[in-house]
Amino acid sequence: MKNLYFPSKIKVAAILLKNVFTVSKENDHIAPKGFEGEMLKYLVEKLKFEFELVLPNDGKYGSRDNNGTWNGVIGLVQRGEADIGLATLTITENRWEAVDFSISYGIIDRVFAVKEPGEMPKVIAFIYPFSQNVWVLYTLMILAATVLFQRMMLRRATLLGSFLSVLGSVVSQAIDNVRETPWRRVLLGLWMTIAAVMPFLYNTSFVSYLTMPQKVPVPRNFEELSKVVLSGKYKCLPNKGTIEQELLLRSGIDYLVKMGEMIQKNGWEYSFGGKSPELLENPVAIITSSLGLNLLLGSPPYITVKVSDDYFGIWNMAIAMKKGFCCRERFNEALYHIISVGLIEKWIDDLSFADTLHKRLKKNHEEPKLQLTLEDLKLSFFTLFFGYALALLAFLTELMSPKSFDIFHS
Repeated sequence: MKNLYFPSKIKVAAILLKNVFTVSKENDHIAPKGFEGEMLKYLVEKLKFEFELVLPNDGKYGSRDNNGTWNGVIGLVQRGEADIGLATLTITENRWEAVDFSISYGIIDRVFAVKEPGEMPKVIAFIYPFSQNVWVLYTLMILAATVLFQRMMLRRATLLGSFLSVLGSVVSQAIDNVRETPWRRVLLGLWMTIAAVMPFLYNTSFVSYLTMPQKVPVPRNFEELSKVVLSGKYKCLPNKGTIEQELLLRSGIDYLVKMGEMIQKNGWEYSFGGKSPELLENPVAIITSSLGLNLLLGSPPYITVKVSDDYFGIWNMAIAMKKGFCCRERFNEALYHIISVGLIEKWIDDLSFADTLHKRLKKNHEEPKLQLTLEDLKLSFFTLFFGYALALLAFLTELMSPKSFDIFHS
């Protein structure tokens, strides 16, 4: 026969966290808020019990100390100081040895977030169409063509003259004084094809980079994050009181383990609260979850963070219960009702919408900016006028020189 007994009063361990679990006083009673607070209110109403709130002194979710004892919410439940624990707790093998868990009511994916990257400066946009490797290869190709033309293609050409002829062909100038043989014409045709295609590809990309600027590169996945953390360019902060650092160290993936060791060595951590956006002003990545970002920062486009493309794990969320808890079956049944009708998703969406709306009302109207201004083109104009100045200087030098000289022919 099914046991309908449930204690009239239980102790609940929790961590106060914005939109997850907070409390307020209403008519001399504690009123829980947040999506886990709403879940607790439903359980109270369904199972007809009163609760006493117990908060961990260390503010931690629950991990094993060096001496083997458990801290945080898990520690309170494991020692019997609380009957159940709420704190978006994830189910792990080590925790299961210390406490029991209810059925899962959601999942937590471990991602990282960095500040939304700004636009790359348009002043140096003329180098954007090609990557660094392409620029290097293109330069080496021009130098190789210079030597080849000087030795095989051009009549009595100097090395400088050959270089100027090859460089001129890149900007649609003709090449004179070419030796006329069939195989040299094939070689010349091959080079002229390259000299025509490369500028065409460059020109078609250049304006698009000016009108739609690229974003400053930021790490996109955990492997890239590990590289910039190990090089000292970024800090990576796990949430205070969680087992994220332990999960990194035990992941068995080399770059995650090294990043976890760096975090452990420097003692990096953060408290995910109202000042999280300010925390990201520096080159900092915070390890969090997609759920946490929606609850604590709202939803796009009113948050200015970039979330990683991957995650280093997915874990089930559940309510911790002390070993031998009398009414685990009834508790799970009531929790299953909440899950099956989608109440948790509704509570989370409502809280996220309210936060997003609040941020929208506080956001100042911004006039649209022109995509392309004279300021963006100043380096291009400077380069153009500098080239004209050099050409004029060469022309005046040739006019005023007492003896004519020819840089193209030996």
